[in-house]
Amino acid sequence: MLRAESSFGVYLNKKKGKEEWQVQPIFQIHLNKKDEILLKKIQTYFDGVGNLYSHKRDVIGYMVSSAADLEIILKHFDEYPLLTQKYADYLLFKLIVDLINKKEHLTHEGILKIVSIKSSINKGLSDSLKSSFSGIDLVKRPLVKSPEVIDPYWLAGFADGEGNFYIDISKSPTKVGVRVQLVFKITQHIRDAELLKKLMSYLGCGRYKQVSGYNHGEWVVQRFSDIDEKIIPFFEKFPLVGAKLKDYEDFKKAAVLVKSKAHLTSVGLEDIKNIKAGMNSLRK
Repeated sequence: MLRAESSFGVYLNKKKGKEEWQVQPIFQIHLNKKDEILLKKIQTYFDGVGNLYSHKRDVIGYMVSSAADLEIILKHFDEYPLLTQKYADYLLFKLIVDLINKKEHLTHEGILKIVSIKSSINKGLSDSLKSSFSGIDLVKRPLVKSPEVIDPYWLAGFADGEGNFYIDISKSPTKVGVRVQLVFKITQHIRDAELLKKLMSYLGCGRYKQVSGYNHGEWVVQRFSDIDEKIIPFFEKFPLVGAKLKDYEDFKKAAVLVKSKAHLTSVGLEDIKNIKAGMNSLRK
């Protein structure tokens, strides 16, 4: 299932036939094409700067790369700081933009500073950059603490991009032969385990688990009483605004059927299967 993805990236390319390096800072957001309207609203919010583009078959992107336009982006995130560990990427990204504005990227010493900072952004340096700048000193990644107080509007927006609502149907020794389980999940890098645990505590439901073999963890809510009494009431009070709203609405329809025990009948089960068949990546 596709989730929203924003990033602060810095790209370095060697000028053809020369020793100088080109430095390009870029802010990007990637969403499912179903959320193109939402991306256009974001672009409008940022004074119309940047461009929308097709990223992959079902993905659309929003990119801001010019120095003047990035100042608008920086101003926003200075006023409304990120709450995940991506805020550390932002702080480092901002340092590089500042160096560029001071024209330091035009000097060898400035390039070394930029590469040193870039080494701690996102996944670090590529193999080719490691080869070109072997022995470079790494800048320490800033420590970002999870918020003490959770803003419900922030959580709704976070879930709009990072959450998933889905229906799990599996075999079971019941009258209809299957088990129906509604699941709400938010997945993040393990660096944000503390934040997910705070969200879990905030709504008083679910569990946190690290996914074996991967560098991410999940806040998972699957007990029906928690779905019915905590998750659904939360999103009724603090609504989603993107294309994921449709998945939530279908999720809620399935919850009504489960609550009435209709999923224990062949007719009710078929209704839930039909709902599931039109959710998330299966939605036309």
